[in-house]
Amino acid sequence: MPAGSNPLPSGPVAAAKLIVAYDRAHGVLPTVAGVPGSEEAELYRALARIRLLHRQGRLEPKAAEILEKKIPGWADGHAYNSERLWRQRRDELIRWMTKAKRPPHYASGDETERALAAWISAYRKHARHGRHPDRIQELDTKVPGWSESPEWTPST
Repeated sequence: MPAGSNPLPSGPVAAAKLIVAYDRAHGVLPTVAGVPGSEEAELYRALARIRLLHRQGRLEPKAAEILEKKIPGWADGHAYNSERLWRQRRDELIRWMTKAKRPPHYASGDETERALAAWISAYRKHARHGRHPDRIQELDTKVPGWSESPEWTPST
């Protein structure tokens, strides 16, 4: 795309549809790290422009509706990534606890187990302070025992 041209292909609604298609195909929104001139780079520029228009209150409502329906949190990259990473880590914990039959422990030699233990520690704090009640309830429902301290028996 020539420098200075509008990064929105045929306007925000068409760009929103392309961004949704990209998200569905790749599981993530386009990022700034895309190769210059690539589809990802152009869609990232379009997304950045759409977010700006949205913050300014100038985005066509139909474009915002398309994005919000298919990609909740799209308008705030941090919120979108936070929710995506939350689901990813939750699913990792479910798989890990299904296999191990216990909560992960910090003292493990396994990097994944230690990372999950740190994540659980943070969510124990959230639970104590009443933060993220929906996420805590989801963990209680989908991962019974997640908040229990594991018994650790070091291997000899």
